[in-house]
Amino acid sequence: MSTKCLVCEHPDGGSAHFGSTSCLACAAFFRRTVSLNINFVCKKDNNCTIYHELRMICRACRFEKCLAAGMRRECVQKRRSNKKTPKKYADTSVKNEIEDDYAEDNTDNNSPMSVGMKSPATSNGQLDSPITSEKCFNNGPSTSFENVGKSQKITRAQTPCSVIFPNIGVGSLDVLRFYVDQLRHSMNRRRIMFTENPLAALVEDGCGMPFSSKNPPPHSLQRQFESQRFDNLLAFDFCKLCPGFDLLEPMEKAIFYRSCSLSYCLLDIAWLTVQAYPVEHENPLMMFSDGSICTLGDMSYGWEDEEEICALEKKKLFFSFLKRFQEAVCRPLRWHNITEVEFAALKGLGIWKLGYCEYTQHIKTIAKEHEIAILSGLKSYYEETISDPLEVGNRLGNIILMLGTIFEMNHLILETFTSAELFGLFKIDTLTEMLLAL
Repeated sequence: MSTKCLVCEHPDGGSAHFGSTSCLACAAFFRRTVSLNINFVCKKDNNCTIYHELRMICRACRFEKCLAAGMRRECVQKRRSNKKTPKKYADTSVKNEIEDDYAEDNTDNNSPMSVGMKSPATSNGQLDSPITSEKCFNNGPSTSFENVGKSQKITRAQTPCSVIFPNIGVGSLDVLRFYVDQLRHSMNRRRIMFTENPLAALVEDGCGMPFSSKNPPPHSLQRQFESQRFDNLLAFDFCKLCPGFDLLEPMEKAIFYRSCSLSYCLLDIAWLTVQAYPVEHENPLMMFSDGSICTLGDMSYGWEDEEEICALEKKKLFFSFLKRFQEAVCRPLRWHNITEVEFAALKGLGIWKLGYCEYTQHIKTIAKEHEIAILSGLKSYYEETISDPLEVGNRLGNIILMLGTIFEMNHLILETFTSAELFGLFKIDTLTEMLLAL
């Protein structure tokens, strides 16, 4: 049975937000108003009608009704500042968010107030970006990415930093920068956790490759058990900082966390492998997220017998998958010379796409904004680094085409871990077992 929003009275969009029950549109409105510390003034008698079918709604009365419905200011997370953003852009970003983002509260897929935010599941193929800029998204290479769709051209020119998405509350370049920063943080944390020189992550201010390709340890399932637990921790930190995560319901958070956990394990293995071995060996090597390696040709290293499992059983479980992973993911990363920013974008898109078939309409709204923001930010990055439009189109297309392969790889490893849990083939940590049971 659906729950009614206590603010705009929408019959189908109600869920728990900030201590009350509201639709996603009203929750996003309340969060922005509190985080930006905006004070609205009613032009009438402070008793305006707040109803989801009305095209224009008094923002002052809407906020007062949010408070009357039980929404609490203290439940709103403090707005994250970005010291890298120039002050003139930061000021413009806040100003445009107040003026433009509130002009049309197109934040709830289920609400008639939504004009340009129709859900992928119910749309006819024309998906509009919430608030976008010509510089970021228009006149760019067309793609077949089904959940990104076409941007809605606006009449007033904006800078890339001022492209604010109504639910996640940040701009496209800030979203892309978030994924790049998270990639660098994860590499530094792996340096601290798994290397003999952990202080290098602090004193050298390094963000690059955490492991050396010289004399790396052999991979083992015991090492994999420990590194998987650490990947789960990295995924936890990522989720808590991810824009829009605070708007998700508990089960939605768990589903999204599972996607993050798998992606942190798999995609970072590909990135570490390519960074450690830029040229593919005749006997290919795979580097795992703890810096250990195994050979994929003669199985001479990283396939030794262990206490819980013999080398033959390990080969049956993992060899075919790792060979396929090397050919389908690692090799294209080398061929296309994927940069750090491109890989961060690919990882972000992969995280949101992995569990898409399980997502509620609520998560899909947040996912769509992340997807559009990542691609929009990536296009702006290309405009600054690549002058040839054909090269931009090719690189963007290659990244999008890799998403299908990544989805396949995630599905295969999920099946492997599910079988391992079912038949007790190797040790799995408790959190991973819980995620597999979702």
